[in-house]
Amino acid sequence: METIWSFIHSHQFAVITVALIIIYFLFKNLINLALLFLLILILTGSYFYFTAPKKSPADLTRAIKKTQEQAGQVIDTGKIAYDKGKEIIGKGVEITDSVSRVISKDKGKEAVPRKD
Repeated sequence: METIWSFIHSHQFAVITVALIIIYFLFKNLINLALLFLLILILTGSYFYFTAPKKSPADLTRAIKKTQEQAGQVIDTGKIAYDKGKEIIGKGVEITDSVSRVISKDKGKEAVPRKD
């Protein structure tokens, strides 16, 4: 366990690189989700248009308003999750710093040989 902490503390570039790769894949999935949402929106609009061409503008307007409301709720939930994640990362940095201080203090002490 000590080697893991010392590796993280001494190779911060590697840790940042891994974090950036993870963030890239998260955003990649979000872009795919947005494209899927756009496809669903187009299919919904087509359905409303083909079933009742006279009423379709009103149906589309109602569907768009409902989608905007739900998107606002999702964004608010995402902001809360982001803030919690930021708080957890801050606590993780504090813990890592305290552990690295303890490890560096322990390295200064010499090991006492055991007498069996």
